[in-house]
Amino acid sequence: MKSLRLLPLLCCAVLAPLASAAEPAEVWRGTVGALPVAMSLSRGEGAEVYGQYFYLKHLRDLELQGKRDGQGLHLEVRSRDDAVAERWELSEKDGALEGQWRAGKRTLPVRLQRVDAEALRAGRDGERYRRAGDDVSGFDALRIGELNLEKTKTQQFQGHRLQWWREPRTGVELFTVEAGLDEPARARVNRILSQRLWHTAIDALQCTSAANSEFDLTVTPRLFDRRFLSLSLMTSYYCGGAHPDFGDSPLTIDVREGRELALEDVLWLGKGAPPRRTGPGDYDSPGYKRLDQYRESTLVPWTLKTLAGLHPREMMPPKGDDEDGCDYSDPGVWGTSIWYLTPDGLYLGPYFARVARACEYPDWSLVPWKQVEQHPGPALK
Repeated sequence: MKSLRLLPLLCCAVLAPLASAAEPAEVWRGTVGALPVAMSLSRGEGAEVYGQYFYLKHLRDLELQGKRDGQGLHLEVRSRDDAVAERWELSEKDGALEGQWRAGKRTLPVRLQRVDAEALRAGRDGERYRRAGDDVSGFDALRIGELNLEKTKTQQFQGHRLQWWREPRTGVELFTVEAGLDEPARARVNRILSQRLWHTAIDALQCTSAANSEFDLTVTPRLFDRRFLSLSLMTSYYCGGAHPDFGDSPLTIDVREGRELALEDVLWLGKGAPPRRTGPGDYDSPGYKRLDQYRESTLVPWTLKTLAGLHPREMMPPKGDDEDGCDYSDPGVWGTSIWYLTPDGLYLGPYFARVARACEYPDWSLVPWKQVEQHPGPALK
């Protein structure tokens, strides 16, 4: 779903050159002076290397850039005005990096050991590093291993008792299910909820690495019945750059199978089985291309026709020269709809460009269950 509108946060990611996109990053941990740190390094073009490091005390990224040559690693951290704030001179031997960190006139010794992510998760404290799932990088697994949760409130919601948890360093808060499901179903659902909490905590720490940054999450349960748990995760954030932003990244879980659902699992207008993405970033895969084609040729026209029938006034194009009007009749705003389930039906939200963001999240764009069930996806059958 990265999305803050996009999960993971693109505003804080260091984008890899295409030539090295498939190469996993090196992960290191050790000390700068007496301070524990973790480092991630990736190859760029030629001798270029880039990455991030964080102090375990703070867990927020500092960006690294430099090169690797026959003498070792030569890295820099630059300030906001592009001045060199730190220099790292490291040599590699037997799976270790040693050298010096320098900032102004201050110099400290550096000692780092390479981290094997699989061994990390399989070790004595492996459960802490597996909390966000095995798809998380070893670098972020180290970050997650430093975090803890505290209980906050309990809530009764549609026949289920929810226990809310807060991660103190980021303020991220989400719930798990304490009662209302049998134990196996509860364990399956809570695994997905817990992993989403940890992923969001990672996003928050990456975002707030920027100066004057902010990150705020508001979670709203929408539906919880014998089949589905559906909730909104609205994030408001500023991660540096020109503007703050906001977006909903809803989560819908099949309670019976314990898996996260796509819209096509609930509403399916095609023939045969819905196409599947194999993972994030697989835009050239056959499954993604089929899904994209289905949405453009089938889902969007159906959405426009259905919402125009249900909400004709709201779906009318803006009149005249009303540049500030919200054009919900535009097919381009419905191709990647934000969606979740409610007791009354399926909510479909449009996606607008930044200049028209106030048009997002209308409260009327709901398709009643009666119409959804005429086109059931696999999870409704």
